[in-house]
Amino acid sequence: MKSKTCCFNKTIFKKNMTHFWPLWALYSCYLIVSLPVGLWFNMRYYLQDDSYSQLQRQVYAISGAMRAAMNPVITFAFAAVMIMAVFSYLYSAKNTNMIHSLPVDRRELFVTNIISASAFMIVPQILTFIITVFVCIGAHITNIQYILYWFGAEAAMTFFALALGAFVAMFTGQLMAFPVYYVVVNYLYVGCWYLINMVIESVCFGVSNNWNPGKSCILSPIYYLTNNLRIQSVENSEYVTVGIEFKGAYLLGIYAVAGVVFLIAAYQLYKWRKLETAGDLISMRGIKPVFRWGVAVCAGLLGGTAVADTIGNSFSSAKVHFWILAAGTLIFGAIGFFVAEMLIEKNFRVFHKKRVGEWAVLTVVLAAFLGALKLDLFRIEGKIPDVSEVKVVSLNLDYTLRYTEPDDIQKIIDLQKEILAQKEECLSAENQYYLSITYTLKDGKKLRRSYTVPVGQAAAADKDSVVAKVTALESDPNKMMQNMFGNYYKTNEYYAGSISFVDENGRTEDYRFTQEELDAVMEAVQKDVEAGNMTYYQLYSLRAGDEDNTYRDRYFNNLDISFYNPDGIIWNYSSYSVDGVDVTEAVLTGEKTAEEAEAYFPNSDSAYVEFGSKCTNIIETLKKLGILNSERKLMTYDEYDALMNPVTAVREKGIPHIS
Repeated sequence: MKSKTCCFNKTIFKKNMTHFWPLWALYSCYLIVSLPVGLWFNMRYYLQDDSYSQLQRQVYAISGAMRAAMNPVITFAFAAVMIMAVFSYLYSAKNTNMIHSLPVDRRELFVTNIISASAFMIVPQILTFIITVFVCIGAHITNIQYILYWFGAEAAMTFFALALGAFVAMFTGQLMAFPVYYVVVNYLYVGCWYLINMVIESVCFGVSNNWNPGKSCILSPIYYLTNNLRIQSVENSEYVTVGIEFKGAYLLGIYAVAGVVFLIAAYQLYKWRKLETAGDLISMRGIKPVFRWGVAVCAGLLGGTAVADTIGNSFSSAKVHFWILAAGTLIFGAIGFFVAEMLIEKNFRVFHKKRVGEWAVLTVVLAAFLGALKLDLFRIEGKIPDVSEVKVVSLNLDYTLRYTEPDDIQKIIDLQKEILAQKEECLSAENQYYLSITYTLKDGKKLRRSYTVPVGQAAAADKDSVVAKVTALESDPNKMMQNMFGNYYKTNEYYAGSISFVDENGRTEDYRFTQEELDAVMEAVQKDVEAGNMTYYQLYSLRAGDEDNTYRDRYFNNLDISFYNPDGIIWNYSSYSVDGVDVTEAVLTGEKTAEEAEAYFPNSDSAYVEFGSKCTNIIETLKKLGILNSERKLMTYDEYDALMNPVTAVREKGIPHIS
């Protein structure tokens, strides 16, 4: 009689359901507490506030509960546990041989176990959905369709998480290795990207905060879903809440399709899997070299970077830092390689000719990679865009400057070339500040660099130095006024202002200007800016290393100016991104008018203006207006310090007490 082939075994399924009931019971509790119970309490909370409409109450209550019940990390964690449970027999030689001696083939086992794991999670989701519907009815919530959306999204995510788990489970014969592999696979891409960028930042001068893999992070599921799957309320043009949006829901469709591929691949691997690999760290022979090299490369790059950042930072020379990085990478790479081999072979005797030869090849590859970075063969450190590719460039030493004209952009490009040519000098300078350059390219991409450059009076005295050229740009009266009072400072309405004074007893008084006084003070401020008198007080890079003179010359009394602009207060340093568009840059380039951008910027702001003895126009104006007199005097920071801490001031600076 011809035997009948079946893909599902009821006995094994029943065994899984009864044997592992605590798992699906725990998952059920999590879902029920998160969604229906959470929804009920959320609704009760919002009902206490009469400022919400009924629609707003429903939207906020549902969205809050759904966010708690659709956490990618928790979903993937439960999926991993379910897969570990149903395939746990693969990790014990005794259980593996016993299960596979039964009159069931591998296809039947695989399908039954996948259905079991799916039932552990999908059935609780269905149950939670039904309970939540009844809760909605009881709480008079009419937007039940969002609960259905949640169920579809959670089921799709669950399917992918289980399929990926089944795929990963076939690569190991050790139960405790599976969760490690599962986490690694889910974060492998972003982890490698981050690690390589750490090394690049350590070797390549000026490259920092360059970690931005973008949409390619979809290859790291948990990371990508956590950062891109959102449940949020939707508002209309009048900022009234009208519904709920599943942002990034299309990702679940992509992952569901990928889940089918992983499931088919997992089944194929299960058919190829050898029973005797139960208990082995790696069950697939072809993966062992990948494991050795992966552990070695990660250990080498991570260890080398850590050593370079701790020991290497003690040396100002980039060459010394690089050699420490290289030595650490090769040493930790070797350790990682042979430790991985010991784990695979379950033996300490791994230093045989074949493995030593493979390690030598690995060492050459790591050394070649570091050498290529050092020589900038990948054109990372020396990457400079052409002026025709740049839409906007921003420069920041003491404050942010933005340029859109080709001639101005070319000046910044030339400045970057000079910085790269003076690399060793920049790294070894005693007084350093960070100078950042950001190019916004016409294709929408950004290129960012951050360099340490010499600062202070001595460095600025050399007119060909980087700090001299940057401070010359920053000293431009128009740019400085923009930094102090916003880009539209010329059309601002300056409506309030004050200056602080301290009497001989240490009591502080704020003198508030009349409108006429404020207008006169603002005129004096602009004159001092145009005369270059404010430069020393506004540009901290010029005061680096000269703190003693700075406090003797800079007044404790500061101007506090409030202003209004109907077009909005736009600052060069502000960055408002709307639908991927930087609104500030869009205004500067003319892509948006001030009226269009008005909604994104405040109409009122204030400025805190520091000044000192060089600001003759401000001082003379304050005297002329009668604001300065025998009772209200300008006081330097050193004089203020002597007044408030006379003993400390005399001991440390020799400043006499003011009486």
